[in-house]
Amino acid sequence: MKKSLSLEYNSTRDKLQFSEYGRSVQKLIQYAKSIESKAERQRVVEEIVELINQLNPQTKNVLEYKQKLWRHVFQMADYELDVDHPYGEHPTAEDNRFRPDKVPYPQHEFNWRHYGYNIRVMIDKALKMEDGPVKQGYTETILSYMKLSYRTWNKEHFVSDDIIISDLSVMSGNKLSVDDDHTIQVVTKNNLPNSNVNTFKTPRYKGKPSNNQPNKNQVNKNRPPSNQNRNKPK
Repeated sequence: MKKSLSLEYNSTRDKLQFSEYGRSVQKLIQYAKSIESKAERQRVVEEIVELINQLNPQTKNVLEYKQKLWRHVFQMADYELDVDHPYGEHPTAEDNRFRPDKVPYPQHEFNWRHYGYNIRVMIDKALKMEDGPVKQGYTETILSYMKLSYRTWNKEHFVSDDIIISDLSVMSGNKLSVDDDHTIQVVTKNNLPNSNVNTFKTPRYKGKPSNNQPNKNQVNKNRPPSNQNRNKPK
């Protein structure tokens, strides 16, 4: 009498915890749990870790990848694996449930958000400065940055200097101002001074050659005659 084929469906199998390792690795770990000899169980688990390492060579780029593999092995064994961990204490289910504290996203609610929060920081810094050319130059820098930000978020509209100067006056409580005929210059990477100069280009040496470096006349003088001059009739 022929035996009927027993098909195994994924719905009847255990949950696959790490799909990148495959179900065969998970079955090997379950087999290692059933080994009675601890020395034999230790040897089998170490070979399973090496097998995972060979099947997933991309994990070698991860810092402390061997410790990561051992943690995954214990997780696939439901933390019921009685072997010696080579990197200290055995991982537990509590370690897997650990979640770091959520870092709150900084919220800065203020008007004129199209200028950005850095403008508020720059204005507060300018208000603490003493009156003089340094403060005046810093105020003009703030106006330049405000105009650049205004252009970024309002590309379809004309940017008026009067609007930028008026917004700065309101944001600073009428404490920062410039002349009425002041023209705001937007400083970008292209219009910086010496923007066309390549600072990484090695300058050519235009001085006299050193004693160790022969000049062109000495090289041509010591060079042997060519075949054309050698075969030329006298």
